Amino acid sequence: MILPAFVELVRGQTADDYRPNKNLVPGVLNEVCKSYAHLEELQRIVQGGVEVRLSKTPPRQVQRPPNHGSARDRLNVLRKNIRKEQDAGRCLVLDRDRLKQWPEIIISPFGVVNKGNEDANVSGRTIHDLSYLEGTSINDYTDQDSITKPEYTHCDAVAAEILRSKRAHPRVRVCVMAGDVASAFRNISIHSNSVYLFGGHIEEDDVIVIELAAPFGWTGSPGFYEIAGGAVAYVHGSHTTGEYPGGVFNYHWVDDHINVAADIGTSCEDVDRSLRYAMAAVLGADAINTKKFTDWNTRQRVLGLMFDTVAETVSIPTEKIIKARSIVAAAYSASSLSRQAYLSLMGSLRRVATCIRAARPFLQRLRRHESYLQRFQRVPITPDMQQDLI
Repeated sequence: MILPAFVELVRGQTADDYRPNKNLVPGVLNEVCKSYAHLEELQRIVQGGVEVRLSKTPPRQVQRPPNHGSARDRLNVLRKNIRKEQDAGRCLVLDRDRLKQWPEIIISPFGVVNKGNEDANVSGRTIHDLSYLEGTSINDYTDQDSITKPEYTHCDAVAAEILRSKRAHPRVRVCVMAGDVASAFRNISIHSNSVYLFGGHIEEDDVIVIELAAPFGWTGSPGFYEIAGGAVAYVHGSHTTGEYPGGVFNYHWVDDHINVAADIGTSCEDVDRSLRYAMAAVLGADAINTKKFTDWNTRQRVLGLMFDTVAETVSIPTEKIIKARSIVAAAYSASSLSRQAYLSLMGSLRRVATCIRAARPFLQRLRRHESYLQRFQRVPITPDMQQDLI
């Protein structure tokens, strides 16, 4: 049996119902997303999954690359994460001998990175490094023109809505809450003809892993997920209430959805219910990440920033400021930065530039050096960069 046929058998895909993810229902989407700009693209994903378009065909692998040291050092976390995905039907775990039957499978290394403030000994995020090996990776071979480029609104839209709500309701509490889509990219299935591109392995267990859903690490995952994430935002924003006859305010950044509402009657509950409905209607009930739904508060931490509707401020949390200072000080004193250190620096400074507009030109100049971001090259710290960091 060829690999695509095996995958279709496992996922229950038939000629009558070829959907790889049964949680996504075409009829429901046609009803709730009638005027959604990307409904056609969404339905294609629902009907068969994402079929990867390649700029050129990857050659057969002679040698399979080893996993990164982070995956080997945190093998228990890698196993735990793969088992979770296997149980959810989002990957296959097979004996390594299957490579003899399906030699077209491309193996890319796994890595494990920290996940927020969780205990690194037992928790972490698995990254499928589809940028390895540079120049001949799956990301290099993916046709970039075929990928939808996600466009997100700047988070100052949340602050603007807070101020608007306070002007409209001057003697009422204005609250913020956040909701999250469970597993994000993993709700988007890969077409059976393309799963061979997303292989991995756990060498210690002599098994291979075949991704059946868009992986963290693939250049196309953010864009294809945004087609679905945008649909959630569309459905949610289309709902009207007594307080919001033109539709509720909703803001999203990838899988994070942020709501702002005046605490009048059942207004907050109505908006919360609307977001949950939108997630379930588009992606199925399992997409509601209940643990990540916050309460309604006048002081809320979202998108790594603290929004305070009473003080009318947006600030960087104290621990983030301390971390940013440490990273900037280390960069200022260094002669060059590794790729990882440079990305950490840019990540910290983006938050600073969000809150301090005057810092944005300095960040833009520092970002010019992103062209140096090759895996094994370092970014030199020039005198001009040092001045921008002061």
